[in-house]
Amino acid sequence: MTELRIHPLPLVKIKTVKGIMTYLLNIAEPLECYEYIWYIEGLKARILVDAGGPAETFTRRGFPARNIASPAEALKKVGLSPEEIDLVICTHLHYDHIEFGYMYKNAKFVVQRAELEAALDPHPIQKASYIPKEMLKGLNFEVVEGDSQIVKGVKVLFTPGHTLGGQSVMVHTPKGEVIISGLCTIRDNFEPPEPVRHLMPVITPGHHLDASEAFTSLKRIKKEADIVIPLHDAEFALRDAIL
Repeated sequence: MTELRIHPLPLVKIKTVKGIMTYLLNIAEPLECYEYIWYIEGLKARILVDAGGPAETFTRRGFPARNIASPAEALKKVGLSPEEIDLVICTHLHYDHIEFGYMYKNAKFVVQRAELEAALDPHPIQKASYIPKEMLKGLNFEVVEGDSQIVKGVKVLFTPGHTLGGQSVMVHTPKGEVIISGLCTIRDNFEPPEPVRHLMPVITPGHHLDASEAFTSLKRIKKEADIVIPLHDAEFALRDAIL
């Protein structure tokens, strides 16, 4: 098979606290993390994981942030424009993962049915995390339910807990299975630091709907992946490609 590479393309740098990522651990410790879009190179279809969103929405929600690149600027690094993307796999539909969706004018957006339904009619506690439903209705969604093969070499895993319909993206590579976590995470979520390392194999994301379900989803990702990509970790901001 053609060797696949995953390109992390940072759009926004965010200042927050670690507790937003690691439930009840290091709650007030300052944290810098990133919003990425991820391009999977080596496939016939041009596939992106997540669409991204602007720093201004983070700032309005109380998380100071600054723009690093627009989707068009970021995709230039891999020789593409937003209009050339065929598929956008949506890990979930929070604003930082879909607000720029309108820029990918020719793309289908792969989303779990449960996630789309939640985004179109969000519970009040989740409403601030989603964009107005009018912005979603203009997108061409391809709805899946549960684990699904998207193309040869790429599948989605149903990993709820952060949201009702979250999904992670598994990419089959010569170096093993690479999973882009669909839950908002950093490396600590999958490799817990002391003093909790001996107590639990993963740490639930600080932002979740169901702490136990999110924990189970992270355990599944860690078990099935040879390489885990936490969705917001700063370690990828300066890397050209993973693998």
